Amino acid sequence: MTFKDYLVVMALTTVAAWIAWIVVLVGMDPSSAGALAYVFFYSTLAMALIGTLATSGAAIRVWAKREELVSRHVSRSLRQAVLVSTLVLVCLVLLPHGLLAWWVALLLVIFFAFVELVFLSLQQGRG
Repeated sequence: MTFKDYLVVMALTTVAAWIAWIVVLVGMDPSSAGALAYVFFYSTLAMALIGTLATSGAAIRVWAKREELVSRHVSRSLRQAVLVSTLVLVCLVLLPHGLLAWWVALLLVIFFAFVELVFLSLQQGRG
C-alpha cells in the first residue's frame, strides 16, 4: 500500500468514525440506553481521534522529514495517536465522576510521556 492509499483509506475511515460519533451523540440517550450508549460514545470517539491524529501526524511528518522511511512516520504517528487518544478518553471517563483534578491530569500526562519514552528508547536500541 502506498502512502497516498494509506492517507485516503485513513481519511475515509476517520470521516466515517466522526459521523458515527455524531450519530451516537445526537441519537442516543444515555439514561435510557444505559452502558451501551457510553460504550458506543467512547469507542467511536476513540476511533475518530486515533484516525484524525494518525493521519494528520503521518502527513505532517512525511512532509517535514522526507529523508526518513514513510513506514516509520506512519508507525510513530499511529502509536502517538493511540497514546494521546487514550489520555483524552481516560480524562473524559474520570471527569463525570469528579476524579479529574489538575494533578491527576498531570500524572496521566507524565505517565503517557514515560510510555512514549520507553518506545523511543526501545527503537533507539534496535536502530
